[in-house]
Amino acid sequence: MLHTTSGIILHTIKYSETSLIAKIYTRSFGLQSYMVSGVRSKKSKNKATLFQPLTLVEMVVSNSNKGTLQRISEINILHPYADIPYDIVKSSIVIFLNEILYKALREEHSDEDMFEFIKNSLLVLDLKHDNCSNFHIFFMIQLSRFLGFFPQGKYTAETPIFDLREGRFINHLPDHFYYLSTQNSMLLYDFISSGYETIHQLKMDNSERKDLLQSMIVFYQLHIASFKEIKSQEILEEVLG
Repeated sequence: MLHTTSGIILHTIKYSETSLIAKIYTRSFGLQSYMVSGVRSKKSKNKATLFQPLTLVEMVVSNSNKGTLQRISEINILHPYADIPYDIVKSSIVIFLNEILYKALREEHSDEDMFEFIKNSLLVLDLKHDNCSNFHIFFMIQLSRFLGFFPQGKYTAETPIFDLREGRFINHLPDHFYYLSTQNSMLLYDFISSGYETIHQLKMDNSERKDLLQSMIVFYQLHIASFKEIKSQEILEEVLG
């Protein structure tokens, strides 16, 4: 049976001389793997450029519970990006976010709220004219809400420490090393209290940004068993300066 759904390209691997297997996060079915036949042939309408990281697509697909590998019969770009492909900062952020999503998303069922959050975040990034240096950190914090471990509590004089392992603000130093300094705990809460329209106003130097980003990666590693090293982190930090 054929279904129409929108999707976000996460990863592809070559399957043969002309075909590939694409890992796609879909609005209707969650994370799925699809066989795309003939996409790499010269005559194919489904050109490989459609399968760049985090491309937003509209698809007609087969989706059955009989196997894990489904098929795409038709695919088109849903929202072409106007700026991301031509802006080195935005394109580097997209590569980083793609790796985060590829390693964090595991659910093979529909979560339309999470899909809409990811899609809308990408569209905001594409059209954003303000400084984007804080975008990826805000995205990771907000994504954790849908993944089930969004930071709990508030930064206050009574609870000035964020415990990464417990996922909440606490009033004492924990008996382990997975916690943020008071300064970084305050910065984290500033992000939690902000939105995409105001995150460029958060004042951080490059060292603080790198430190908080590394802490957010550790936060994900503590709460997602399969979440490993992020290879694109270093490149992103070099681009951001």
